[in-house]
Amino acid sequence: DGYAAQHVYQYDRHHLDRCKVGVLLLPAGKSGHLELGYMIGQGKKGYILLGEPPERWDVMYNFADGVFYSLDILIKVLCP
Repeated sequence: DGYAAQHVYQYDRHHLDRCKVGVLLLPAGKSGHLELGYMIGQGKKGYILLGEPPERWDVMYNFADGVFYSLDILIKVLCP
């Protein structure tokens, strides 16, 4: 709640606001998931990159514009 924490928050939010696309690289913490949700809520494209198929599919991944297991395939989608 202090100055340093608020400074980091404002810095991160500034960059979330200025970008057009977000990629959540798993594993990630709570902040990463919130950041992707924030971006998707702003109407921006949001993708998830998993290292391998999960043991249990999280239904909330359906909010993302795509879920990928390969960086190469994700890059082809982002840079057609």
